[in-house]
Formats: sequence, structure tokens, C-alpha cells
Amino acid sequence: MLEFTGERVVPGLVDPNLFNEHLARYRFAAHFAGGLARSPKILDAGCGSGYGTAEFPGTGAVVAMDVSAEAVAHARRTFHRPGADFLQGACESLPFGDGSFDLVVAFEVIEHLEHWPRLLAEARRVLGKSGTLLVSTPNKAWYGESRAEAGANPWHIHEFEYREFEAALREVFPHVQLWSQNHSETITFVPAQQSIGDFDAPAGLKPEQSHFFLAACSASPIARTGAFAWLASSGNILRERQRHIALLEAELEQNHRWLAESHASHAQLQKSHEAVIAELQTSNLWASQLNTQLAQAGERIASLQDEIKTTHAGYQEHIARLESEAAVRLEWVGDLEAQIARARVEIARLNEVNQTQERTIEERTLWAQSLERDLNQARAELEAIGRTGLVRLGRRLNLVPAGNAEKGSAERGE
Repeated sequence: MLEFTGERVVPGLVDPNLFNEHLARYRFAAHFAGGLARSPKILDAGCGSGYGTAEFPGTGAVVAMDVSAEAVAHARRTFHRPGADFLQGACESLPFGDGSFDLVVAFEVIEHLEHWPRLLAEARRVLGKSGTLLVSTPNKAWYGESRAEAGANPWHIHEFEYREFEAALREVFPHVQLWSQNHSETITFVPAQQSIGDFDAPAGLKPEQSHFFLAACSASPIARTGAFAWLASSGNILRERQRHIALLEAELEQNHRWLAESHASHAQLQKSHEAVIAELQTSNLWASQLNTQLAQAGERIASLQDEIKTTHAGYQEHIARLESEAAVRLEWVGDLEAQIARARVEIARLNEVNQTQERTIEERTLWAQSLERDLNQARAELEAIGRTGLVRLGRRLNLVPAGNAEKGSAERGE
């Protein structure tokens, strides 16, 4: 079922009096349509939950339209019948051709529209030459007074007073007939069989003081201008009030029982409150003792913090001294490492020089040994030459000194 939010009337979810106020307009429209010369084509612009279409049985084709897809779906499910179509669309832009309808009804719609003049212009466009628009809206003065406690209706954008409403309609339609709609007590005389009777409606009633305005607007003169009254099945106000009073009395009795239960509950709560107060006082005493202990603990903590600060300062001073000594030692170690590095470089150089000298000595030793061998061999050869008379050969080779050779020759008698 469509949820009732206050924006649209949903049968079964609203107060009967409120529903009858809305349903009466459709009864008026059905009565108005019944007086047309032929079966009219009717447009229900802003049909809401769709209940109004059921009031046009057999009078012609009815198109019911609303901007809400949810409302249209509900209307199609609940009030579908042959000859009735349900469409989604905006009243400010009717999706129909010119002159498509003989009767357009727009009940309690215009005050919901931001661009409400477009509704009137569109209705004039889709109506035939002798077609009629039936449009209604609440009286701004009465409606504001009736909702004083609840506040403004959040679904209404622009509400009308009588003269403003009439002037707006006459700007679009040459012929306008206005009715006042009031929910009034009446004393009725209704026959047992259905019949049509007389209705005594004095002309002195001021339309500015009515609850709602309902207007018939047309490009042609409007023939039906009489008063109209509809007695709803729930219209026995005295009976409804008696039932309402009975419900209120039952509700009042229930409230009295709830009040007695509330008093008993209050007494129980009072006892619980007193017990809680006593427990709270005990807790406050315990909390006071804890506060004293906490203050003492705070003093001890402050003393310990002072000791820690003093110890920390001593540690910092000792650490600074150690860091200074370490810096000196690091500097000494660095200098020592530099000396060691230089010594290692010098040792490497000396080793290289020593190795070079050793190679030189070794080479010269080998050379001397080679010379000594050559010398010994030359001496041996000289001796052999001296013995064999080859002195000249020794001289030529510069291996035998001249004096020694000559001396040897003289000794040999050469």
C-alpha cells in the first residue's frame, strides 16, 4: 500500500473527515460531468492515490495522471477499471494534444506547484472549446489558522486567498464560477429511498471565510452554477462524535491506568534513587580518601622526580667528561694510526730498496764469480801458452804482461 506522508490522501490511512473533504470534490465533479451533453473525456490532473477515478463510473473515458511513479503504480493496482488509464506526468506540462478533453479536474494540486500558472495554461490548452476546468485549493487564511500548532504544510509552495485565486483564474479563462467548500454541521432529512431533494444555501456566506475554494473555468459560459451538498456514509457527525468520545474515554481510562502505573514506578524509582544517593555518598567518601592518597603519592612523585633530575645532571656531567677524554684518546689514536701508516710506507720503501740492493749484490757476486772463473781460466791458459811458446798469442790477447813474457823468453834463451 502507498505510504501516507501527508502529501497525498490515501484511503484507509487518513481521518474519515479529511478523506470526505477530498472525496466530496470528486462527487461534485461527477455530478458536474453528469450534466454534460455527451460522454465526456476527463483528465484527473494530480490524481494522487487514484481514488477519485472511481467517482466517474460510466460518464466517459478518464485519464488519471500524477508526477509520482509510486502513486501511479498504486492507483493502477487499486482503482483500475475499464475506461480508466493511469499515467505518470507533470501538471505543468501535460502530454496531450490541444482540445483533447471535455473536463479537467485538478483538486488540491495548484498549491503544490512552483510554476502553478503553467497548470492553468496547460488546462486551457488541452480543453475543448466548451470544456471546463474544475480546480480547488485551500483558503490560505483559514488553512494557516487551522495549522497554527502544526506549522506550515511542507508540501505547499504557494497558497491562495480568495481574491488572488479568482484573479489568477480570470487571467486565463473568460468564464469563472467559484464555490466555497465548507465542512459544516447540517440537520438532514433523508428519505429511506434514494432521491434528489432541495438544498437551502443562503447567499450571504462570505467566500473569503470558507475552508476551500472550488472553481469552474471555461472558455464558454458555465451553465451549472448551483449549490451542491453530499452526505457521506460517515457524515452522521453526532454518531461519529459519540464514537469519538467513547474512544477518548477509553483512551483516558487507559491513560489513568498508565498514570497509576507511572506513580508506582515513580515510587520504586524514588527508593532506587535514595539507595543510589546513599551509595553515592559512600563512594564520595572513598573518593575523598583516594584523593588524599593521590595527593601524598603526588608529593612522593615530585620528590622522586627531583632526585632523578639531580642524578641525571650528575650522569650528564660524568658523560661529558668521559666524552671529552674519549675525544682526546681518539685524537691520540688517530695520530698514532697516522704515524703507523707513515712507518708502514717507509718500511715498504726500505724493503723495496733492500730488495733492489740484494738483487744488485747478487748480480755483482755472480759477475765477480764469472770474472774469477774467466781469470782462472786465463791464468791456466797463460801458463799453458808460456809452456808451449805461444807468448805472442798471449800478448795479442793482452793476457800476458810484456815484461813477464820477455823475462820468460830470456830465461828460455829465446
